[in-house]
Amino acid sequence: MFLDSNTESTAVAHVQVGIDAAVVAQHHVCVRQFGADGQVNVCRFRVSPTLAGLRTLTKRLAPYPGVLAVAEPTSMTWLGLAVALQDAGGDLALVGSRHAARLRGAISGKNKSDVIDADVLARAGDLFALDPLVLPAPAQLALRRAWTRRGAAVIDGNRYLRRLISLARWAFPDLWSAFGGSLPTAVAVLGRWLHLEALAAARRSSVTAVVAEHTRGVGDVPARVEAIRSGAAAWAQFWAGHLDLDALAWDVSEHLADMAMATARIDRATTQARDIGSGSMAMIRCWCRSPAWGR
Repeated sequence: MFLDSNTESTAVAHVQVGIDAAVVAQHHVCVRQFGADGQVNVCRFRVSPTLAGLRTLTKRLAPYPGVLAVAEPTSMTWLGLAVALQDAGGDLALVGSRHAARLRGAISGKNKSDVIDADVLARAGDLFALDPLVLPAPAQLALRRAWTRRGAAVIDGNRYLRRLISLARWAFPDLWSAFGGSLPTAVAVLGRWLHLEALAAARRSSVTAVVAEHTRGVGDVPARVEAIRSGAAAWAQFWAGHLDLDALAWDVSEHLADMAMATARIDRATTQARDIGSGSMAMIRCWCRSPAWGR
């Protein structure tokens, strides 16, 4: 049975609300009203994720003060929903996507739709202990997002490094080994002499200066330089007529550019987090335990 939002709530003994949050589409809302006689009335409606839509959500749920709506932490949509629920005199609880999927499978099997998801989330309180979401302070949220972006940049940087290593291991493994495990040396040398033939023909003094600058506390710099130059020459000769060395140099430059971009992103995110300030770390750790963390 579908009810209008003007239905009197005096006869309602209990209310369950489930919200299937959307990023670009509309939020699907399911309101389950339990009467004093045990009858269950269901009201379903949709609201857009716009300011007008959130105001509509507040108005539709205002007749049920103290209601605890349930949603999944889809992107950052939970923040706007939580504010709209608080304006309606209620609260928002978050259920992890894995738990919601198991609940949906138990209730509706393999059937899945936005309407079904909203209905399932409305019933989450029957199985899960739900706690109202404690909204983070603006500084806490900003700090969390800064570190989340930094973490993503670190992952990207590691991915780009692995791609460069993978390329080096088949294209010029002896040259890569000659760097002696020093990534700064490898990046500096390859960044200056992208082409194998150019590195092989480079002046010994020039290569020595670069290696010495990026290899601190190592006494075998001359031997390392000779291994680098000879490795580049040997692989340039080996690939002659079989591999486009200009294209190989371009591949190396792209990997190095990706790594530099990731490093710059890490630095910007670190600076942003430091500018925000440490704040109350105890409160931040407490909030980070909520299902919204990492979204």
